[in-house]
Amino acid sequence: MAADFRTKDGHTVRLGSTVWSINGEGPFTLAKPGSAPSGWVCAVSADGEDIRLHAPEDIGIYYNKVRRTEV
Repeated sequence: MAADFRTKDGHTVRLGSTVWSINGEGPFTLAKPGSAPSGWVCAVSADGEDIRLHAPEDIGIYYNKVRRTEV
């Protein structure tokens, strides 16, 4: 069963979804990390060079489903 995450802008996303960081960086694809605690997720940039490992609650703090910049 795939994990669901809630983004800062209130959308539900899961592994394979595209998200944007709240500072406008992205897009990132949510992916299962190779080795990390259960439920953790990676946000991987389109070019694959930026891989960010996050606890599940981080998605709701740092990422939006819809691209916008928050100050």
